[in-house]
Amino acid sequence: MILGSNVIKLCVRSISTLLLSSCLTPIEVETENIGGKLVVSGQVSSIPERNFVQLGITANTERLPVPLSGADVILLSEGGQSYGYTEDPSNQGMYFLQGISGEPLKTYQIRVTTPSGEIYESAWEEMPQQAGQVTATYEFVREEFTDLEGIVSTEPFIKIYLNSTLPAGSQTPYVKWNTIESFLLTPTDFPDPLGYVPPPCFIIQDADPQRIVLFNGEDVKATTVENLLAVSRIVDWTFIEKHYFTTYQSSLTRDAYEYWRKVNIVANQVGSIFDTPPAEIKGNINNIKNPDEKVYGYFQATNESFYRFYLLQRDLGFPLLVTTCTYNNRNFQEYPSRCLDCSSLRNSTYQRPIWF
Repeated sequence: MILGSNVIKLCVRSISTLLLSSCLTPIEVETENIGGKLVVSGQVSSIPERNFVQLGITANTERLPVPLSGADVILLSEGGQSYGYTEDPSNQGMYFLQGISGEPLKTYQIRVTTPSGEIYESAWEEMPQQAGQVTATYEFVREEFTDLEGIVSTEPFIKIYLNSTLPAGSQTPYVKWNTIESFLLTPTDFPDPLGYVPPPCFIIQDADPQRIVLFNGEDVKATTVENLLAVSRIVDWTFIEKHYFTTYQSSLTRDAYEYWRKVNIVANQVGSIFDTPPAEIKGNINNIKNPDEKVYGYFQATNESFYRFYLLQRDLGFPLLVTTCTYNNRNFQEYPSRCLDCSSLRNSTYQRPIWF
């Protein structure tokens, strides 16, 4: 069972990953950056809004994969049905399946046809029978924080803890938890003769992308998990307006669990293969005409449940000492860039989530 984040770290130079503290059990991992390779991350879920596929192409340098737009992404089911994913026009490389949810014990795969005509398929995966249930609690604490310039200060943090009832039944439970945050950003409304009011942005992202939390029912026989740390996040300007946290409990196949276990080790607790250039972890995606081609990522069939809550600034219990986007006759250059163009933020969209 992998519970928490401070377990390992990646040693890039010698292509060796050691367990933190004990420095035992080296794992040989190739970390060379290879450009031009397909990266796939996605799933079919029992929750309709969670059916997505993200596509990218690796860069030769330490940059994020470049989003792959214009692909044809199809979900195939064991009964011969097929469903098309639609690309999000405001988020290139992100594809969603509209109005469809996966069914427990049914088997699925995806087929991706790139704009150049290459065809990739995932291995077939059977969606687990049950998801279990999850709830969450939170607290605010003050901890030391080191910024990008190496300056250490004491800052407020939010800690989110989950409590889970694990999937029951005859199958061994393999579970992954992750927490998504969604917050509102209203840009500065500058006076103008036409009275134009700029629309708000909604930013949706991993609340703690450096944390992967997993459970292996082979290693630990349990029916519940209590007070498991799922998020540790600094309280910053993103809490000025309404801020949602959604914790998802994902019941996985054993193969999917093994993939995320390796990502947890190799990627130094990076929660998404789109956050850093991916290490060479074997996934379940292949080029059907060239099976020797290196393809990164995994497509999973997962049965999911979730718990969602939101916070307003008054719920923090302390003042936020941050610059707001409220117009106050300052010079234009004195407003943070996010206040001038909220769509410039990564993972932002003008489309309001249906539950927001």
